Amino acid sequence: MKTTKALYFWIIAVSFFAGLVLAQYYLKQRGSDLIPGAGGEFTLQAASGPVSLSDYRGKVVAIYFGYMSCPDICPTSLWNLTEAVKQLPPEQARQVQPVFISVDPERDSPEALSIFVKGYSDNFVGLTDTKPNIDKVARQYSVIYEKVPLKDSAMGYVMDHTSVIYLVDRRGVLQYYVPHDTPPNSINADLRKLLAG
Repeated sequence: MKTTKALYFWIIAVSFFAGLVLAQYYLKQRGSDLIPGAGGEFTLQAASGPVSLSDYRGKVVAIYFGYMSCPDICPTSLWNLTEAVKQLPPEQARQVQPVFISVDPERDSPEALSIFVKGYSDNFVGLTDTKPNIDKVARQYSVIYEKVPLKDSAMGYVMDHTSVIYLVDRRGVLQYYVPHDTPPNSINADLRKLLAG
């Protein structure tokens, strides 16, 4: 009886692990994937005041969650997104709204974010808010983040966080997520799909 239970357990465990491996392989091949039913409306703070997702209805919105002190992953993702938008014809580029949401409100004020994002594009908007409000939006977009203390470092801490670009269509519906290491031409292809829709 014990042998049968152990065998059953191992079959379930191996099947689960195989499913995870196949899912990871599939997502890597796709580069981006459809996410029905996630995302949704939110309101956070910019230097100019409250900003809602619905303020950009009629545009394609590209959202990235990160923080200004991020050493490498955030800058790479923001650069890739900026380059992807630059590859569009000017009239289409004006129909894309990049949004950077900081998960580090302790250090990233709306005013500081406004200056930070302009280093990538004049069109970028930087948002943050109180931790409870950020937590709510993070849950909507399945973003996980956590403060990680650093001993003997002037930074004090870093923020571990989900690194994904979320692409929202003109109606405000989340359609694609793009892993942080996706090259600009692939992001550009997804933007073109949404702009054409």
